[in-house]
Amino acid sequence: MKTPTLLALIGVLGLGATILFGQGTDSEREARAQTTYFASGKIESRIEYDAGRRDGLGERWYSNGTKQSEGRYEAGRMEGEWRFWNADGTVDAERSGNYRAGDKVSSEVGGDR
Repeated sequence: MKTPTLLALIGVLGLGATILFGQGTDSEREARAQTTYFASGKIESRIEYDAGRRDGLGERWYSNGTKQSEGRYEAGRMEGEWRFWNADGTVDAERSGNYRAGDKVSSEVGGDR
């Protein structure tokens, strides 16, 4: 029987929170997303995991709500196109680009989002 699971961890001194979502049997719960929040309640990050390793979409935000980064992980490493932004919302061209096994291999990225 598949049942939803929710586990909330509150940060030290209430400085943040982590919420892990999973659904399914115990073995199926290996795949889950971790969401962290700033003390203000705004989302800080959302990262998909599989078997305890980052695997899937990864997104981070600055405390002002501006997106900081977006890309995919495979087997715990950055893979494919990654985009990074500065706190003012401008593109961080130095860090944005294509990654393979965690290493930046080119600065080319698709259209702006």
